[in-house]
Amino acid sequence: MKNPIRELPLPNGLTVSFYDYTSRYFGDFHRVKMEIICKVPVSAEYFQDRRVFDDARSLLSDEVVYRHNVEQMGVPTTEIETVLQRLMTNFIEHSLPYFASVQFPGKIVLAAVNKIKGKKALTTYI
Repeated sequence: MKNPIRELPLPNGLTVSFYDYTSRYFGDFHRVKMEIICKVPVSAEYFQDRRVFDDARSLLSDEVVYRHNVEQMGVPTTEIETVLQRLMTNFIEHSLPYFASVQFPGKIVLAAVNKIKGKKALTTYI
């Protein structure tokens, strides 16, 4: 994996990282692609019951990785940096408050377990 172009530490202990995967596809036109990653440890503090935590760990291992790709096609070379900054700013303004909340780590771990099990199986988290 590439090195991140920007990392934002959050007050809840998580870090959101931005990766640039821009590529040229025709002449002077590029596909600006950014991957946004946030790794969330699977921690006992998100669960009220030790058995539920052990079940989650067996399904998820040590962490849940949130990945989101944003892209824009047809970007001239001279506009790549501007588009990257706009994509980052958009995520920061609209999504970062959710990621920074104290409840986010527990919710994303719970959602990952439920996705694997295919139902709303767990309800015990902080």
